[in-house]
Amino acid sequence: MRFVPILAVAAVLAACTPRQTVVAPPPAPPPPPPMVSAEEEARAAVARAHAAWEEGTRMGRQARWGEAVTYYLEATRLQPSNPTYHMMLAGAYLQQGRTQEAADAMQAGVRAEEALATPNHRVLAVDYERLVELLTRLGRLDEARAAQERQRFHRMMRDAARPQ
Repeated sequence: MRFVPILAVAAVLAACTPRQTVVAPPPAPPPPPPMVSAEEEARAAVARAHAAWEEGTRMGRQARWGEAVTYYLEATRLQPSNPTYHMMLAGAYLQQGRTQEAADAMQAGVRAEEALATPNHRVLAVDYERLVELLTRLGRLDEARAAQERQRFHRMMRDAARPQ
């Protein structure tokens, strides 16, 4: 009988037996994003809108109206209730000769001003006057007549608020 060393037998047996693969545990899920309250998120959106408005104003001062429009659009998207952002967008569109878009932006601006808790009737009377002129020039006469009625209302409210 031939003697086979034990180590050789163990090596052959080890090679013949199926190996168990070690399965790594699944990776841990990423940590959840930090909880941000709706109030904090709203404040951040207001801050981003204001920064976009400031940058749009800076571009406008340099007569870079295309870039100004981009920033003003971002400001109105982030804070659609701010009438100033809409009116600045309308002004930038007018500088580019884009009167249709300017009229739409101006309408959004006066609607936003009217929706405020205490709308400024003096400002609205002037803004509606500009809107009526623009809509008339574009031939959007039904809209111009409706804007003229709103202008009359705001003039009346303005005059009623004046001290006698």
